[in-house]
Amino acid sequence: EAEDALRSMQRRFRGFGMGLDPDRPEVEATVRCGDQTFTNVALHLKGAAGSFRPYDDKPAFTLNFAKKAKGQAFRGMPKVSLNNSVQDPTYVSETLCRDLYRQAGVPVPRTDHVTVEVNGRDLGLYVLAEGWGKAFVKQHFDDDDGNLYDGGFVQDVFERPLDVVSGKHKDQHPGLGRLAKAVEEGNPDRRWAALTNALDVERFVSLVAVDVIVCNWDGYAINRNNYRIYDDPATGRLVFMPHGLDQTFGIGQRMPTSSPIRFPMRAQVAAAVLEHPEGRRRYMARIGQLATNV
Repeated sequence: EAEDALRSMQRRFRGFGMGLDPDRPEVEATVRCGDQTFTNVALHLKGAAGSFRPYDDKPAFTLNFAKKAKGQAFRGMPKVSLNNSVQDPTYVSETLCRDLYRQAGVPVPRTDHVTVEVNGRDLGLYVLAEGWGKAFVKQHFDDDDGNLYDGGFVQDVFERPLDVVSGKHKDQHPGLGRLAKAVEEGNPDRRWAALTNALDVERFVSLVAVDVIVCNWDGYAINRNNYRIYDDPATGRLVFMPHGLDQTFGIGQRMPTSSPIRFPMRAQVAAAVLEHPEGRRRYMARIGQLATNV
């Protein structure tokens, strides 16, 4: 059985820009950390075009402790990722930048550093990241019944249906509908009014500001990538959050380390917010506030 599980982990990578095998074979694992042992942990390889590595290299993993053992959690977290940091040789970008977004008022999962050994093979240092899901939503929002969306791979919000990570009504998407109508509104002032009703503008402006400050070229605002959205029932507004922060401060060389404050925004929502004078005013004010205090 163990040999079958290992063979199923040999998922082939089709090359950069070609995507991954859509099948993500899942195996049951036993996880040991110090004097703690967790059994029936669901494990699969993770990563996208740049970060995926096969099992025989330095793979990244997703571990779901609660999927096959209800209520099981690793230090309060039912799901975690072990990120191989192959795109960040410093191993600190994720932790440093997540702390900056958090201080700016943008919810983001926690991280730490661990060393990993798999079946006697020492894989070295990893970045452990808290998983997205209902447990994360409960930490940051008063009402956890809303839909948490995965932004997908290099796609804007409205290009195709977003995957729902958690939510009480996964087949209903009223918040995304309101945001789409707001972005499509032709009158600038009516568009701004609609945006403020559909979007948590304050946290969104903070997200964009930190994206630019840390040169996050692969985030939502600049590359329409690496983001999650929560449709908060308590406010009726959408909250954008960053994901995949291993290529900031010029890592990956897609964005200079001294980027302009008025950076071109490829993402529709970011462009719509910053096209309005009030949106630009709030953004510039937030840049100054965060650069000074955070």
